[in-house]
Amino acid sequence: MEGYQVFLLVLGIIVGLYIILVIMDCIFITVFRRIFIKHNKALEVFLHYKYDNIKKLLDLLDKYNVRIGDKYLRMFEEIDTNSFSDQESQLCLEARTSLSMLRDELVYLAEQNETLSKHGEIRQAKNNITEMDSNYRNLIAMYNADVLGYNYWINFLPTRYIYKLFKVKNKQIIS
Repeated sequence: MEGYQVFLLVLGIIVGLYIILVIMDCIFITVFRRIFIKHNKALEVFLHYKYDNIKKLLDLLDKYNVRIGDKYLRMFEEIDTNSFSDQESQLCLEARTSLSMLRDELVYLAEQNETLSKHGEIRQAKNNITEMDSNYRNLIAMYNADVLGYNYWINFLPTRYIYKLFKVKNKQIIS
């Protein structure tokens, strides 16, 4: 073999390896995008469920004449349930924060009153909220793990310039 043939062989191997890495990276990105579609739907369902459970607890507390601050009632009314479909939007972030604050405050109000904390409906509503919240946190952990994987592959050294060229942005972790 002559020198230029060895050079072409090595160059062909390097280019082939690079093409394999690009294809592999594109496959991983495609898989992660499909996973994010499923995660977004699941998170949307959980957020609607959380919203409904908080509404039920609000109604129960109102039924038993527990004073709920106007700030919290206003906060609940300002939540736009249509924003739950896009987990990266600012509206969804605000809605998730509001739901978490409302959950904490309402559970505290229900537990503070001893007669209410023993009432079956209130206890069931609190249990629904805490159980759902545990499952929601597990889903958030899976979503965040997939975000880390996605962000890794769009910043993968051999192919990162391709994604920068197409202005693909990193996904944000949900806290």
